[in-house]
Amino acid sequence: MTPPYRSEIRLRLDDPAAQRDVIALGYRREGIARGAGPDREDLVVWARLADDPEGPSPRALPDLPGGELTDGVIRVRPVRSEDLDGWYELRSLPEVVATSVPPVAPPRAEVERLFAYAESRWLAGEAAAMSIVDARSGSFAGQIALYYFQPHHREGMLGYGVLPAFRGRGYARRAVELVTKWAFTEARLQRVVAGTAVGNIASQKALQAAGFEVEARQLGMLPAPDGGRIDSVLYVRRRP
Repeated sequence: MTPPYRSEIRLRLDDPAAQRDVIALGYRREGIARGAGPDREDLVVWARLADDPEGPSPRALPDLPGGELTDGVIRVRPVRSEDLDGWYELRSLPEVVATSVPPVAPPRAEVERLFAYAESRWLAGEAAAMSIVDARSGSFAGQIALYYFQPHHREGMLGYGVLPAFRGRGYARRAVELVTKWAFTEARLQRVVAGTAVGNIASQKALQAAGFEVEARQLGMLPAPDGGRIDSVLYVRRRP
């Protein structure tokens, strides 16, 4: 009997441990099978071909070295369940909502799903969702994420935010510097970009302090809460 050429495994999105196991066995992520689970939940499809190379399958976004990034003042690490309340509070702030896409406060259930699927998206090479933590107190201070929307161009996009109690301390700039360095040295990206509303001067100053340069003004890029559109300033930092 001829051995099978293709082996396929379907796993839950909220089971990253099993996904890590199949990555170690050389399986590659192929996509999402919508409603394919026993309770009509989506499943991740992983497959391995008989002539695939031996060893673990490649990952576009590796784990953080040692599990976190730090400069002694802040720590940046993958999201944890204890960060959920802080994330929800931050994403619900009016000034954050005003420049979010879409410009509406997310339901708590949506943030819970984000946390449940965060590691799966990281393993897929789609996005690395992280929390910014005050190094001294261990308190949640904000969030930062690297979205890998342009793998063929090796370009990622940053999104970030800091709770009001921790603003004015340079935490956004520090987090941007740490994650950008990781993106260049570990993920081997060539460009990291970040967009900010034209009126968000604090965010623009943080990007400039982190070595980003203005690349373009994007007309009407962001949806506004009143149904209009807001211009965005696109910043970029290239790999040295």
